[in-house]
Formats: sequence, structure tokens, C-alpha cells
Amino acid sequence: MPKGFLFILSAILLVVTGSAYSHQQKAAETTVLFNKRSGHLEVSHRFYIHDTEHAVQSLFDKKADIISSEKTQQQFANYVAKQFLVHTLTDETLPLTDVGYEVEGKFFWVYQETKIPSKLDGVKLFNGALRELWPTQINMVNIEGKGQVRTLYFSDNKDWLVTKFN
Repeated sequence: MPKGFLFILSAILLVVTGSAYSHQQKAAETTVLFNKRSGHLEVSHRFYIHDTEHAVQSLFDKKADIISSEKTQQQFANYVAKQFLVHTLTDETLPLTDVGYEVEGKFFWVYQETKIPSKLDGVKLFNGALRELWPTQINMVNIEGKGQVRTLYFSDNKDWLVTKFN
């Protein structure tokens, strides 16, 4: 094969591969950790930065900048906090305290926590973040520290999901 052909083929592959990585993922991951040492339920939300860039421009302002603007980062963290709710199986709200947020590489993280109630047989969770913007958004929640890891998927019309502990 001629050298010019290989160069052109390589350039095309780079462009196609780069485009594939710049598409929105429309997926987020949350970890709900029952930390026995601290006595707190710790919540970590992880969003792809590319998704958050599009989301903040739709949610807040066309010029919103999740990477450089502290104001936009705080707005998005506040939005996420309102979109994630934890209830007991008897429908008592476990109020979450905002701990912080950060941009880390290709992710935007939001952190929350609450004290673990003394008696908790399970939890009911709501995770609506970005689902009103994109019907195909999937929010995965891993629940750790209460026996076997449990995974819940919030998508389509799934608003409240329940997991029970043994």
C-alpha cells in the first residue's frame, strides 16, 4: 500500500474515533455506601463531563460552563441534590447534606451524606438527574456496605426503586 494511503486511512480513523468519544453517554453512576466506621450513608454521583456540558446549557444558561465556572458547578450540584432522594421503606425521608463537588478528568462528581438510621430494613431511592432532558438517560445506583452489592437502574418511567436488606 502506498504511504499516502496509510496516512489518509490513519487520519480518518483518528477523526472517527475522536467523534465517537465526543458523543453524549446519557448515563450516570451513583454509589450509595453504608460506611459503618463513620456511621454515615455516603453518596457519590458521577456524571460524564460531556453530558454535563450539554445539560447545564439546557438547564441554566446557553453560556454555562461546567469546567471553568464555579457558579455553574454549584448550580449543577444543587440540581443533582434535588434530583436524588432517599427514603426508608416506611417512606420517611433521609435528608442528605451536600458535601461537595469536583471536576476530575472526564467526570463531574457530586457528594452527599446523611447519618445512617439505627434500624433500616431497606431504602427507596429516586434518581431523576437529567432524565427530564433525555428520555434515554440511564442512572445506575450501586448500593454498598449492606451485604451483597445491589444495583438499581433508573430509566424510562422508573421513578422510585426499592432494595431490602437481609
